[in-house]
Amino acid sequence: MAPRVVVVGLGNPLLGDDAAGLAVADELERLLAVQPVPGVTVTRSYRGGLELLNLVDGFDHAVLVDAMVREDAVPGRVHEFDARGIAGSARLVGSHEVDLTTALEVGRRAGLAMPDEVRVVGIEAADVLSFREQLSPAVAEAVRELARRLHTELAAQLAAPG
Repeated sequence: MAPRVVVVGLGNPLLGDDAAGLAVADELERLLAVQPVPGVTVTRSYRGGLELLNLVDGFDHAVLVDAMVREDAVPGRVHEFDARGIAGSARLVGSHEVDLTTALEVGRRAGLAMPDEVRVVGIEAADVLSFREQLSPAVAEAVRELARRLHTELAAQLAAPG
């Protein structure tokens, strides 16, 4: 059976660049409508922590996309981590929820089918505090480029035998 991959866009659509992950999900869905990739599911979450368990349960691989806040931010710069190496994502390492690594472990202990591989992709944000529904130009461009890259990578990964 072909692997199943879920791409989860994270963010708040009312806080400017904090919506970067949601925008990647939107753009990736648009690309998948034109060129479908069997086995790929795209979803969104405004939260993180334990809510992610239901979103990734039953998938072989997961890609989580979120905005990143850094002191030395270069808006639009993209970072990739595995689930154990994340920093800067409020929904994945926030103090009000459990972090991603803990959430995945809770899911495994509860008998849920957690993904074997979890990639976290962060886009450095310019502004995640202002109430606005638009992304900054650098983040908007990074969203388009990342969605295209993910589409190409997933198509190649899922087309490859074994």
